[in-house]
Parts: sequence; structure tokens; C-alpha cells
Amino acid sequence: MATAILGGTLIDGTGSSLLRDAVVLVEGDRVQATGRRDELTVPPGTRVIDAAGKTVMPGIIDTHDHLASHGYDILTRTGLQTVISYSNLLTARAIRETLEAGITTVRDAGGLDRGFKQAVEDSLIPGPRLLITLGFISPTGGIGDHTTVSGELIHPNPALPDGVADGPAAVRAKVREMIRCGADAVKTATTGGVSSARHGPKDQEYSREELEALVDEAHAQGKLVMCHALGGPGLELAVACGVDSIEHGGFLDEHPAAIKAMASKGIYYVPTYSVYVHHRKSPFEYMRQRSQPMLEHHIRSLRMALDAGVKVAMGTDAGGWVHAQNMTELACFVEAGMSPMDAIVASTKTAAACIGLGQDLGTLEPGKWADLLVVDGDPLADISILQQKERLLLVMKGGQAYVDRL
Repeated sequence: MATAILGGTLIDGTGSSLLRDAVVLVEGDRVQATGRRDELTVPPGTRVIDAAGKTVMPGIIDTHDHLASHGYDILTRTGLQTVISYSNLLTARAIRETLEAGITTVRDAGGLDRGFKQAVEDSLIPGPRLLITLGFISPTGGIGDHTTVSGELIHPNPALPDGVADGPAAVRAKVREMIRCGADAVKTATTGGVSSARHGPKDQEYSREELEALVDEAHAQGKLVMCHALGGPGLELAVACGVDSIEHGGFLDEHPAAIKAMASKGIYYVPTYSVYVHHRKSPFEYMRQRSQPMLEHHIRSLRMALDAGVKVAMGTDAGGWVHAQNMTELACFVEAGMSPMDAIVASTKTAAACIGLGQDLGTLEPGKWADLLVVDGDPLADISILQQKERLLLVMKGGQAYVDRL
């Protein structure tokens, strides 16, 4: 049965002006038509949803989450805190709650195996559309090398391939292995991070030869490369080698030439502000020490990237500390200087393009999947209302309502 959402104010995700008293007509899992109510005929027998006084907008896309992560302490991160069946149930709950929070698509940046993606696709569990990377590809001792302090290997999830690879040939083989195991995109790292035990935010991982092999192999197999890179020579290397997105980039402002190159090459910037809000309050001192000095750099990085024409996409990296609060990233964007409309576009149209699904997702236009929200209030006046789950009156994915308070 077709569905017509009537009378709302439409934010279509393209950045165009608002359309008031709008109609969004859904047929099956796709948007059939949009327009003003006085210009669009609703076919007889159509199910009608009254959205008068509400905002209708695309579902939000998180290009960088970790749905199978449930904490930063060493026991949880290494899978030693709980049995895997219990962890899987926590993950299933996080997937459902993330969809209910208005996030209709997630690119998982490591930790989620293909079984969860299949479970969502087969309607075994409710959840966002899922793209998976399985895990980091990084060198021995790198951010994806899970070991005890004595160097013993730890495999938190036996369903995931190990991501460690050294040397161009091994890196190329690891890309092939990840894709064989179901990766929709390839995740790598060219620096350490705020939460990593060994390398810090400006410490380089991988040589040029290794990274060139990784990017070449991923692109040869039609996969995008998302690259964890915060600053220093590792960030410059990632841009030079043509990764598809820079994830985090907290010290990007120190590399104006790299920013210019990102704009010219079409490399996306995914700042993931949300996770660093947490890190600045972390119980672990080394995380606080690394994240506090990065704050002003991170804000300046966004502003410089926007001024240079770099495409900025929404991602949270939230899974390690909280689930289903992904909307905080939009408020972080606005606090850092984006307009509310630009923050929404970064979280819809631009995010869809960043993950390679711009032809089907990200805007409410005819022919695209009917992933949409009906919101009680105006997020352009107050972006934080998107964080209030009770104000998400309708969450629809593929024409099916998963939250319906109307």
C-alpha cells in the first residue's frame, strides 16, 4: 500500500529551501513523489499520515560507528569481560536502538561481522541499513593489533579476520581477505589515536609502499577506503595515496596543503567530534591528555576544510562509549560553526555519497529509498531536538515504520 505523509515542512536533504505544506508519497520501499499538497494528487486508497506542524526529513546516516563495541576498558575491548553470546545480544540491542534514534544507515568502522548485516537484511532483528568493514587493516603494533601487554594475540570475535598485515604483498592479500569475508569498505589507519595504547595521534602507521598497495587493491575491487588519521606525516600520506575519506583528522588544520589536496581529489572529511567529547572526560588519563589539546585544532580543521571546499560527512565513532546517541554529532557540527541546514546535509546527502550510496540514499527525491523521519519541531531552529527521541514521531526505513508515534 502506498503511503502519503501530508502537511509537514520538508527538508529534502539537498540543501534546498524548505517546502511547507508538503506531500511525500511512498510506494513500496521508494519515494514516488514529493511536492506541495496543493500541487500533488494523492491516489485513492493511499494510507495517509498527518504531519501538519511537523518536519519531514531524510533518515540520518552515520558513516563511522562501532555497533559491536561496548566500552574502552581493556577487558571489554579484548572480549575478556563477557562471553561472546552476551556481547552479541548487546550488539543486537544497540543496532535496534540506533535505528529507533533516527539513524537509518550505518557504516560500521570495525567490529561488526556479516551475520548482523544479514540478520537486519532478513528482518531477524530491526536495524539501520548496514555497511561493514569488519576491522582495521594495520601493521604489527598498530591500532588494529589486539594483544595483551606481553604481546599475546587476542581475538575478541572469532567471526572476524585479524587485520594485521606488514609489507605491500601482505597488505594487498589482507584487503582481499577482508573483502572475501564480507567487507563493504576497507578500513585502515595511518596514525595512532587518542584511545590507542601504543601509537599516538601523530605517530605514523604504514609506509607509502604499503598504503599504495592497500588503496590500489581496494579500488581495483570496487571498495572505498576509509582511513583513521589524526595528524602528522601519516595523515599527509593518506591524502597523498588517495584514500576516500579521512576519519577524525583532529590535527588537519596543521596541514593546509593536505586540505587543499583533499578538496581537489574529492576526499571526504569525517571529523567524529562526538567521541572526543567523551575522551576529554575519560577515566583514562592518557586519553584526556591526548584529547584536550586537540579541541581547538579539531574545530579549526572543520572550518578550514569547509572554506577549502572539502566535503564533510557525519560520523560519530560513538560505539565505544555510547549507543543510540548519534544525533549529538549534528549539534557538535553546529557548535563548531556549521549552520543547522549544512549539518543536516552533511548527515544525509553528503554522508550517502561518502559511503557510495548517493544514488539511492540521502535525499527525499523520487526513486530513492524511503528512509525518513517525522520530527516534532524545527531542527533548523534547534538542532538539538533531534537528540530527543520522543520527538522522533516517525522513523521509516525502506517504506516501513520502525517508530510510529503518530
